[in-house]
Amino acid sequence: MQNASLRPMGIGRILDRSFQLYRKHFVTLTMIMLILYGPFNLLVQLLTYQETAVSTSSSILDQIRSGASMQDLFGSGAFMQNKQTPIDVGKVLLLLLVLIPIMILGLMPASITSVLHLVKASLFGEETPGVGVLLRKSFRRFWPLAGSTFLDALIMFGIYIGLAIIIVIFVIVFAIGGNLSSSVGGLGGGAVVLSIIFFVILGLGAIFTFSYFFIRWCYYLPFVALDEESIGLGRSWKLTRKSFWRLFLMYFVLTLILYLFLAVIDLIIVAIFGLGLGGQLLQSLISILVTPLWVLPYAVSFFDLKVRNEGLGLESLIESTIQTSSSEPTEELEPFDTFEDLRPIDLDKKND
Repeated sequence: MQNASLRPMGIGRILDRSFQLYRKHFVTLTMIMLILYGPFNLLVQLLTYQETAVSTSSSILDQIRSGASMQDLFGSGAFMQNKQTPIDVGKVLLLLLVLIPIMILGLMPASITSVLHLVKASLFGEETPGVGVLLRKSFRRFWPLAGSTFLDALIMFGIYIGLAIIIVIFVIVFAIGGNLSSSVGGLGGGAVVLSIIFFVILGLGAIFTFSYFFIRWCYYLPFVALDEESIGLGRSWKLTRKSFWRLFLMYFVLTLILYLFLAVIDLIIVAIFGLGLGGQLLQSLISILVTPLWVLPYAVSFFDLKVRNEGLGLESLIESTIQTSSSEPTEELEPFDTFEDLRPIDLDKKND
């Protein structure tokens, strides 16, 4: 891919380009994700795995071979249920206070930055960096990336809490109003339906509001990774000013595709291997392999936004045009040779 590809792209083109990059650099992307997320996911699975899980002994296929009836398999949902076990407070604290912050502030920015540098090299026609080079570039700006991610996560958490408080207030108000109405004369069916519709709209509005601020601020990381900003939230807000709906639709389509794919794969794994440790590790491996497909559209769309709003690639396009024009053979002319056709006609030669 050359600089000529640096032109505005639609949703389909961004996703198509992302899948092309995934196929072309599958080994490099897989190695990066395995190095960053492999040990982390293994440790999480070992911490959260329950030895007393009912489904650890056999898969659905094994139970069918042993003669289990459909009621035994699905009637009580036994293959999806776990026995109650005491909560290990130490494991919970380790997960919440150590592992999750490491993932959010360290592994996630590093993986996104590695993919970003890979996409940048591909779009600009540069030599594809190796896994080691990409990881070194991703950790070169570790502290600015971690600080910016912490600030963005703090802001989004505040928005999430604010929306949750608003929903709780409406629930309390409707609950009090419902009790008063029932004590007077009861609620009609229409009021119940309107209440349900209201809360559905309220929930969708909360999701949309959260998505709006998330998308408007989520492009801070490339600016920090490319050493253009120390935080990048303001640049992200400016960059996505006229592109929210396009980005929202792109992420909606991407989420729909990947979640359906992962759901089918998880069902197949459960049917074959059950929910034992082996099945969980296999699910984790599939999740790691799919992770680049979440990040690649993000990186490609960032450069697309740069092209649309900041003229990325325009300078190189002008230079290439000038070089092409200068390389064309031209006839050297003396000064004013362009006016040769306007010189007076020699009447004697004309009469001849």
